[in-house]
Amino acid sequence: MKKVLFATTALILTGGAAVAEVTVSGSGRFGIIYQESNVPGVNETQVSTRLRFNLDASTETESGVEFGGRIRLQYDNGDNDGSEAGAELSAARLYAKSGGFEVQVGNTDTAYDSAALMYNSEIGFIGRSFGNPSGSYFSFSSGPFDVTQANYMGVYASYSVGDFTGRISYVTPDQTGATVVDEEISISADYKFGAFTISAAAAMDGAGIADNDNYFVGAQYGINDNANVGLLYFDNGEIGGVEVGNTVTLYGNYGFGATTVRAYIANNDNAANVNDVAFGVGADYDLGGATLAGGVAIGYDENVTADLGVKFDF
Repeated sequence: MKKVLFATTALILTGGAAVAEVTVSGSGRFGIIYQESNVPGVNETQVSTRLRFNLDASTETESGVEFGGRIRLQYDNGDNDGSEAGAELSAARLYAKSGGFEVQVGNTDTAYDSAALMYNSEIGFIGRSFGNPSGSYFSFSSGPFDVTQANYMGVYASYSVGDFTGRISYVTPDQTGATVVDEEISISADYKFGAFTISAAAAMDGAGIADNDNYFVGAQYGINDNANVGLLYFDNGEIGGVEVGNTVTLYGNYGFGATTVRAYIANNDNAANVNDVAFGVGADYDLGGATLAGGVAIGYDENVTADLGVKFDF
């Protein structure tokens, strides 16, 4: 992501230089979304907007170790998924990195959520897919933690060498032990060789829910510079002894000129589904600094979802 320099402070020291840097980066999107509903009186079409600022600060020691942190400010409205809220400031993520090794503490990334390929079937300007994982697991939170997670703590480590990346993370919703909760432990690994990329991940007691174990494995083949196809498998765990269901997703993308066409088909065996098969198709058009994107999908409830809008990074 291209970063916009907000403020930079340089401390010039004899025999070496320590540089502290504060930057602002982020993204925005706006457009129209349609969500077919069987509930009378619900507006099926809404205007959707989101603006995100990532506030990052870092400094590098004379020995070459980088220390830093991130807080995110985000505003969402009109996503038609119950997530609407005013502007929210996230909890902080702190990190240290050197070479290919990185450690995070606080509102961290997690190994499971960071696995490559996991979200590659997403379409539209919002970026959604019924072929995504549908289980419960922790990830970096863009909003504040609720009162039950006041003492939430995550620890994450990753190591990259060549075309391999491995990760491990530990999250406890309450590190004081004042409440009876389970901790999530997750691992993931990615490897790229030639035109193939493979990825696998597991999360034990996902989202702090006892016996909610999530698993993922995926593979992608790059047909050429403009096209790829991938196959994903998710075991989405269980909540309260009820299986969320396993998902198999086949997706493909093809680019020509400024346009990229995307499509997927997914199967989920949750007993509550009206239909076990969902599918979607979408397209992106590069505006040169922004992207016009849209998509149409039919979900497991056999209702239609669609969106069209513009998204951009800064």
